[in-house]
Order: sequence, then C-alpha cells, then structure tokens
Amino acid sequence: MATRLLEGRPHVIVDGAPRPGTVGTLSHWPGTPTPVALWHDLSAGIVLRARARPDLLPDRASVASIDHFDADGVIALALLCVEGLAEDHGALLVEAARVGDFDVVSDRRAAVVAFAIAALGDVERAAAVLDVALPGGDGLDRTAWAATEALRILPALVAEPERYRGLWADEADALDASAGAVAEGWATIEERPQHDLAIVRVDVSHPDAARAAWGAAPLHPGAVHSATDRLRVATIAGGGVEVRYRYESWVRLESRRPRRRVDLSAVAAELTGAEAGAARWVFDGAGAITGALCLADGAPSTLDPEDVVDTVCARLEILDAGTAAWDPYATPVRG
Repeated sequence: MATRLLEGRPHVIVDGAPRPGTVGTLSHWPGTPTPVALWHDLSAGIVLRARARPDLLPDRASVASIDHFDADGVIALALLCVEGLAEDHGALLVEAARVGDFDVVSDRRAAVVAFAIAALGDVERAAAVLDVALPGGDGLDRTAWAATEALRILPALVAEPERYRGLWADEADALDASAGAVAEGWATIEERPQHDLAIVRVDVSHPDAARAAWGAAPLHPGAVHSATDRLRVATIAGGGVEVRYRYESWVRLESRRPRRRVDLSAVAAELTGAEAGAARWVFDGAGAITGALCLADGAPSTLDPEDVVDTVCARLEILDAGTAAWDPYATPVRG
C-alpha cells in the first residue's frame, strides 16, 4: 500500500522507518524500533521471526506498507500478507531478499527471483514483458504499481521462475559473465582484511567486458559480494577507481557487527589536491546508503589508481582508530 494513502491510520511499516500512525516496525533500518527479539539481517527475515512471535506484533493494525520499492521490502511485505507464502517458500525468499539488498548469491533460484522483482522497477518494460496495461493518465505511482505487481506474481515466480525469464534473464546473464570473469582471471579480487577492503580489478578491454557490466559497474556486484565479506570495495577499471561502502554497513545486521564507517571527505580533498589537472574527488557521506569516494562528474584523473587505493588504505589506518561517522546501532531502540 502506498504510504501516502495511510493518512495516519494504524499500520505496520515494513523495511522502512516509522511515520505518523505506525504502530509496529519490521525493519533492519538503523534506529528503527523493531523488537530486539526479531532482529535479522534482512527485513524479510524479521517478518519470518515476527510470524513465529505473534505476541510481538501489534493487534490494532490491519494495514501494512512499504515506502520504497526493492526486493527485501516487497518480499517482507509478501511474507507478512500473502497466505501460505512464508510456509511454502520463506527460507528461499529470505535468500532472494539477501540478493536484492546485499548482492550476495547463495542460491540461483533466489537470485532470479530477486532479479525479476528488481526488473519490475522499470515499469514500462515490465508491463510489456508481463503483457499487462499500465494505468492511463498522469497518475501512475511507479512504486505502487511495481509493488502491486510483485505481490501478484511472487507466488508463481518463486514456484516457476522460468515463466518470468523475460524479467530476470538480462541480469542473470551479467552475473554469469561476471562470475566467469573472476574464474578466468580477467577480473580479480584482492582482500586487505586490515582495512575491511576488497580491491576489484577489471580488464575492461576483454571481449566479454560488456556482458559482465551491470548498471554503472564493470562487474555485476553479485559476483564480487558473493566472493568476499569485505564491506569496503575499491574497483579499478578503465584507468579509474572508486571506493564504495556496501549496504550491509548501513543497516542494522543481527549476524555480525560490521566495522563502522568513517568519513572519507578529507581523503577526497587530499586526492583533489594531488591532481595535476582539474579533476575533483568527492565523498557522498558515511550516511549514504552505499556511500562512495569517486571522481566528480566523471572527470579523468591524473593519479595512478593503485596510488589512490594506497592513499585510502593509509588514511583508513588513522580513521578506523578514531570516531565512527556512521553507526547503525547507536540509536537506542525499543524491544
């Protein structure tokens, strides 16, 4: 249900933050008042635990909602609301939520479910693949449409994913090509555990490089995140470099306590000062969901990418010994 339609009515918010009228929160977001007994790495896992602990669910809400569209949120909402889904497919759908949120793949079927859900976000293409009509006029709420379609098809999708190949095949192909890149050695992953850093190097001149790219990344993140537990990832490709925090260090994990994020703004300023040209480095904040240190506006750098990574590592030695800039456990929760 679209949150704008709640109008303060008593409701449960899933995979998000409470708002006026929220009487229960089932979310791994930082600082949200999810009962501690229900904590799980994924909001979908929190919902499964809540179903086993009805005493921890509010008894004065008949409405549940999400406030954004992604696999974890939609799956969590479906597990809460769609009859029989949790009993028949709960464990698999939690793994699909893990793929959607963290790009960690442990089960191929879970991955294609997550990819199909993500594809619903492109509503025009998804409607064409599903052969359904979009609402007419200017009133299309894309989040509501995508979430509604996800709830509609999810039982069949998880039972017979091949029926929905048109939604998930492109992303699955990119994942396969990326996994092949790592296996063949034209993409490599080096770990520096002392910095909680993985360094990904990709030969973008390889004939299969275009197949392995996904979105703005030279490799599908599922091939990287499934191969390393490091939550800081430096990607070197095409002469450029980017350092990004993984989503796991933004949310409130239950299975482990990730190394806390630090502010890389001073590192961005240092790198900018070292440039021979007009290139400018920026950091979009420790509180950004997947905060990144990167070049602004795609300007070319005069710095050697390996030197950039070494500079970041040297500064992390100091920053990690200081105060965290983001701590998802810092805000007290009720539970």
